[in-house]
Amino acid sequence: MGMTISFNALHEGLLGYAAIFLCVSFGFLCLQRIYKSENGPGYWAISFFCNSLGFLFWSGSIQIEPRIYYLIGEIFHICGFFLLVYGAHRFTTTRNTSKWSIVFFILWSFLWIVSILFVSTKPIFAGVTLKSLRSVLFLISGTMLLMRKDEKAPFGKDVAGVSLIIWGTYIIVSIFININDNLFFGFLVGFHMLAAFGMVAMVIDKIRVESAMAQKHVKQLEGILPICSYCKKIRDEKNEWHRLEEYIEDRSKAEFSHGICPECLEKYHPHR
Repeated sequence: MGMTISFNALHEGLLGYAAIFLCVSFGFLCLQRIYKSENGPGYWAISFFCNSLGFLFWSGSIQIEPRIYYLIGEIFHICGFFLLVYGAHRFTTTRNTSKWSIVFFILWSFLWIVSILFVSTKPIFAGVTLKSLRSVLFLISGTMLLMRKDEKAPFGKDVAGVSLIIWGTYIIVSIFININDNLFFGFLVGFHMLAAFGMVAMVIDKIRVESAMAQKHVKQLEGILPICSYCKKIRDEKNEWHRLEEYIEDRSKAEFSHGICPECLEKYHPHR
């Protein structure tokens, strides 16, 4: 989550956020076990776990030097953010990661490292740059989700995309407007959760569409089938005739292996 460079006194609140994100991570892990055919919930589970660790370090509960626990917490948060958006994009597409995504990641990481190096010497510059980098990540990821056509997760994809865009916009606004620390973090966590709800809706959308497709597939083998009383071919809705095996194989996952029943064996091969 966006954090001012000055180390604040919200230790107890940040520790509470760590507990909340840990629970959300467990929830996504359960969702992954239920919906094993998709890896998105797994990425989101790891994402929220990383954010939980980030808040744990930022809370100051681990007794190490402040600048060290800020840096470690920052690294965990950045990993969590990238896993969140990466899981969302992998969920909505079957294509491999494009070369432009790799270039963006390398450039973004370089600028982030440079900003971290200036935290001690130029804290204002570093703080503005770190917030801007977060904002760019969320704005671009949200826009890409909205532009992507996905019939299996339309509503959830839009909710997640809009949430990421609002999240990124809010971070940019916080650079120019002084916001109370408690309110600042509260809205950031809220936008993070809203994006997570959108991703849960993506899973629900996909299950719903797949269920509808399965029901439609099953209905193709329901009702009265017009079959020839001689050759046993079946007439389809286009008034075309098909062999029984072809008709069933085209409309189900069944496959035929031909053999001979005992009665036909006795009738056609009496000497065997």
